[in-house]
Amino acid sequence: MKSRFFILMLFALIFSVSAYSQTRAGIMTGSGDTLVNTATKDLLFKVTTSNEVASFQVVNTKLSGTVAGSSFFQASNDGVNFINLDTLVNTNVTTNTKFFVDSPTKYLWYRIRWTGSGTMSAIPRGFVILRR
Repeated sequence: MKSRFFILMLFALIFSVSAYSQTRAGIMTGSGDTLVNTATKDLLFKVTTSNEVASFQVVNTKLSGTVAGSSFFQASNDGVNFINLDTLVNTNVTTNTKFFVDSPTKYLWYRIRWTGSGTMSAIPRGFVILRR
C-alpha cells in the first residue's frame, strides 16, 4: 500500500513540475553587435508555435557619442516583408529600454530594427520570453 502511495505522489510531483516548464526564454539573433553612426541592425526571432504570449525587451546601451535613432518592433509572416507594431525613440542616455508584448502571437517572425543617427556607438540587445 505504501509503495502505491509513493508512486502516486511521485507521479503528482512530476506532473506539477512539467506544468511550470511551459516558459521559454531566449536572446534574439544579432544581439550584442555594435551599432555605429547611422547603421541599421536587425534583431530577429522566429516563433515556432502559435497562441503564445510573447514579451520582447530591447536594451540599447551607449558606448560613445550622442545616441539617437529609433528601435522599431516589427512583425512578418514570411520573414521578408515586415510591418511596424511599436517604436522606441532612443535618447542620449546610458541605456534605452522598452518592452513590446504580442498576446497571443499572431506572426511567425518578429524583428527589432535598430537605426542609429549621427555620430554614436551603441550595443542593441533583444530578449524574448514566450509563455502559453
